[in-house]
Amino acid sequence: MSESTRWTSDHLMKPGGTAVYGAQQRERLRQMADEARALLREYRADLENIKLQGDKPFEARIRAYLASRPLAQLENDLRDAVNHAGKLDAEFQRRYVELPKKRALKADKKELEKDRKKGLNTAHTISTAGQLGGLAHALTDTAGDEKGVTAKTGTGGDGPSFLDFLEKRA
Repeated sequence: MSESTRWTSDHLMKPGGTAVYGAQQRERLRQMADEARALLREYRADLENIKLQGDKPFEARIRAYLASRPLAQLENDLRDAVNHAGKLDAEFQRRYVELPKKRALKADKKELEKDRKKGLNTAHTISTAGQLGGLAHALTDTAGDEKGVTAKTGTGGDGPSFLDFLEKRA
């Protein structure tokens, strides 16, 4: 992108836009931070050379440090800005490129789990119906000697059983 063209949100939305912008800003901010550091060293050295009448030992140095502290903070903030500009593309990729893929993968996994559970529930129903069929067979009087559970309790009858109900549902 040329110097006369201004960055817009549309430029950033294009593939690789945040990476290019972040790299450009990092370089620009790094240069500014380097200039601020060089100026800070020069400024602090010049301030230390100014001696005032009545200065105690190291007082000129402390005064120079305190007077140049805003410039040092500016340099520190520029270094932080370099780091933030570097994170721009990584955050964009994580939140707008990778997140939809993760969500789609999670939805597919959830759908697969749902289908698997549905299949297990059907298999479980069939298995339960088979087990109840075995129980019903064991409970009925198969030998005709009236020693079966249904004959003793009087629950045996000619009407539809619970097993019939389950077989109709399956």
